[in-house]
Amino acid sequence: MPDWLDDKIWLSVTNGATAKPIEISIGKANEKLPLVSSSFTQAALRAYAKSPRPIEAIIVYNHLLNSTSFTPDNYTYPALLSACSSLRSLSTGRVIHGRLTKAGLASDLYIQNALIHVYGVLAELSDARRLFDLMGVRALDTWNSMLQAYGGDSASRLQVMILFKEMMAGGIGIDHITLLIVLSTCYRLGAVENVKIIHALVIKMGFLDQFKLENSLLNLYAKALDMDSASRLFAEMGPGDLVSNTTMINGYVDSGSIDLAFELFESIPEKDLVVWNSMIGGYVKASQPMKALELFQIMEMKGFASDETTLVIVLSACSSLSNLTFGKFIHQFIHRRNMKVDIFVETALIDMYVKCGSMKQAVQIFSKMKDKDLFTWTTVIMGLGCHGYGKDAVRLFLQMHNDGVEPNEATLVAVLTACSHSGLTAECRYCITKMIEVCKVVPKVEHFGCVIDLLGRLGMLPEAEELIKVVIPIQSRTIVYKALLSACVSHGDVGTGENVAKELREIGAYSHGVCVLLSNFYALAGKWDAVEEIRRTMKLRKHETCTGISPEKREQATLMVLEQWRILITNPRGGIGSGIGSGIGTVGLEVGSEQWDWNSTQNEEPCDTDL
Repeated sequence: MPDWLDDKIWLSVTNGATAKPIEISIGKANEKLPLVSSSFTQAALRAYAKSPRPIEAIIVYNHLLNSTSFTPDNYTYPALLSACSSLRSLSTGRVIHGRLTKAGLASDLYIQNALIHVYGVLAELSDARRLFDLMGVRALDTWNSMLQAYGGDSASRLQVMILFKEMMAGGIGIDHITLLIVLSTCYRLGAVENVKIIHALVIKMGFLDQFKLENSLLNLYAKALDMDSASRLFAEMGPGDLVSNTTMINGYVDSGSIDLAFELFESIPEKDLVVWNSMIGGYVKASQPMKALELFQIMEMKGFASDETTLVIVLSACSSLSNLTFGKFIHQFIHRRNMKVDIFVETALIDMYVKCGSMKQAVQIFSKMKDKDLFTWTTVIMGLGCHGYGKDAVRLFLQMHNDGVEPNEATLVAVLTACSHSGLTAECRYCITKMIEVCKVVPKVEHFGCVIDLLGRLGMLPEAEELIKVVIPIQSRTIVYKALLSACVSHGDVGTGENVAKELREIGAYSHGVCVLLSNFYALAGKWDAVEEIRRTMKLRKHETCTGISPEKREQATLMVLEQWRILITNPRGGIGSGIGSGIGTVGLEVGSEQWDWNSTQNEEPCDTDL
């Protein structure tokens, strides 16, 4: 071993390209180092380029260049360009490009492929394409690098299909990597109709033994909800791995076949946490949150440790049930197991408390969070608005913007909804103005819908009707007309209501909810012939009400699950934690006429459910 290399670098080289060096110690900067073998140098550079600290490949290169008679060759620069890709450093990449050109290596095929790859990763597609077009000879890796460069840029993905067609027309050989890139692009473009064509090509080229390719095909069929084709391919694949099984479960869930998803889930002999999360999440998507919670309980009893994804899914189930007791149990479960909590779990906890009616707990968690993303702010703003704290929602919206968090369309819907629920006309006008002039967001139907709802609540029904005709497209008017007709019933405005009812019938809106609203309105107006006509329409269209669950059965199921959870939570595998997030000082948020100071509750348990 050369005396200027420490043990870590030597181990990096001898262990190959997967080494993960932690430190670098090259000796004295002013010491003239001896010449080392080229193969040794290339191995060292490749090891560092593929390590978690690729910058050290550049450091070693510069040090060797300045301290030895080292001469880089066509094996040196690809490793350095790979490091530039990992570092996302365009400036360093251009410097390396200039040096290799000066060294007369720019025409080397291996280097050209590396250059196309680095420019593609760094979104310099014009440079990548210029190099590609200037190449006299192109290898398959060259074509794949160019395809991958286009596939990584959302605005250029159509070029993948054009270039792939050019490859096929020119008789260029393809491999499974080519097809993986093309399949990925088909999915991102939404061109799922091309999947069967690619599938036929896979069979023709004899690539069916490539498991990654088969899983990619399977995923695309599932995303396209073509579960017949997915099922056939899945059967042809033989015993699937966990990836393919999870893909099929998600496909069945998305296509509405939750029973088939559970049947497949049950047939998997060795399940991992991803499979459990997919099935639990599937029940939430299928609007069966109670089954999701029951399956979560089974998973815990079988010894699988929940992760952040599990917790977000389970909290979503509690939100769907609007059951505060369940939500508090999950919060205590997290607290007593001392589980890792990230921003997604904290936001899910806030959402659960908001939807379960405990705004105090939601704001308490929010005030203690060290990091907040846009979704976190939006969730609290929406919660405050829905609970009647409109002014506080607007105040929080302004604080978010002052903190440098740019609102999106959903955030603006949340704050406008808050204004609507609290009757804040001036604040609503201000938020709309700020939305257009400062945030540069063009209002959509959802935003104008909030304004129309506000006018309806305030009894300004003719103004709301006029606004609908001016800003809402005809095809999107049903939902706002429903809100306005409901307001007409509430305020007893027969004149405006008749206009709205006429508009609803003219645009052919005959859903169950619309028919009920129309019937109620005509009854209010004393037009019993119209009421009878609406009821006949409902019978002809066979509108049916959903069968509910008796209170007795609901209470029985709830008590059974809660009793099982008491056992689960009071016998934790881990120790008792110190709570969700540490206090960050006195944080006050005015809600209604109250000033909430959470500093006095820093050391409280996250919920007060007795166990």
